[in-house]
Amino acid sequence: MRYLTTSLARIFFLVFTAIMALAVGCNTKDNSKQSASSTTGKDKVILQLNWFPEAEHGGFYAAKVHGIFEKYNLDVEILPGGKAATVPQELTVGRIQFGIINGDELVLSRESGVDIVSLLAPLQTSPRCILVRKDSGIEKFEQLSGLTLQLGAGQPFIEFLKSKGYMENVKVVPYQGGVGALVAGTGIGQQAYVFSEPLLAEQEKVPVNVLMVSEAGFNPYTSLLAVTKEYAQTNPDLVKRMVQACQEGWQKYLADPAETNKYILTQNEHGLTDEALVYGVEKMKPLCINDTVPLEKVGIMTAERWEELVKQMAELKLIDPAKVKASDCFDNSFFK
Repeated sequence: MRYLTTSLARIFFLVFTAIMALAVGCNTKDNSKQSASSTTGKDKVILQLNWFPEAEHGGFYAAKVHGIFEKYNLDVEILPGGKAATVPQELTVGRIQFGIINGDELVLSRESGVDIVSLLAPLQTSPRCILVRKDSGIEKFEQLSGLTLQLGAGQPFIEFLKSKGYMENVKVVPYQGGVGALVAGTGIGQQAYVFSEPLLAEQEKVPVNVLMVSEAGFNPYTSLLAVTKEYAQTNPDLVKRMVQACQEGWQKYLADPAETNKYILTQNEHGLTDEALVYGVEKMKPLCINDTVPLEKVGIMTAERWEELVKQMAELKLIDPAKVKASDCFDNSFFK
């Protein structure tokens, strides 16, 4: 599970912002309008990940490893995330300048009053999937009936699957991480990322089938580079350099990930292996580039995709459509 459940995230945001408002109000320095200058004279900014360092963050690390940030006169500190990562909140209070977030979470955050915007979408296709054992005979969502599914409660993709009727007669239990239950029992399925958990199952000699949620019709952009709208408006040149550096970083990572993967291994302290990174980037490539988004345009977004996501989440009653405009969710103006 790569972010807090919907209900928990909203509760945490309200409590967090109430507490931090006092601290920010007492601070005469407006962090949203300033970036520090490092000892090298480059603009120093912080990029917060939404999960532990993995292949899904590879392009951002490639920009650091290969000197691309330096090329754009940036000194970027990349902070790892984790199960309790709160990127929207950290952006709001100005402790970080940039953060990584998924499209559906960004929409939920905007509905909650967080004025953040996506600048770059490396993963055009969501890696979210349902993982089932091959010997279950399940090859499509319509066959999930009778299965026990490990899922993180409150996530938008679950509500979408329910709306399609795919969750009828399905027993939902909390997602525990890993693939232990899947390996142990034939009646178990689970949420997963296509470039992560399937490898774990393969390593346990358990063949699996992968049901892509995007193919069911729910496909939010993933691993977005996000910023507050105020920061982007106040620091347009810096933001433009950051976006273009990250775009080049993703182009480098997708073409030649080896050196970057070595560095990511030094940053992840949670059992990540080189095999997992190699597997991850190969599975991730077709999610990042395709016939309409070639490598040189990696990260570009369309209004149609955001409009569809906002519409879907409104139909699922996850957001008030009056509070979220698709055009406010993204900004392509900083691309080359």
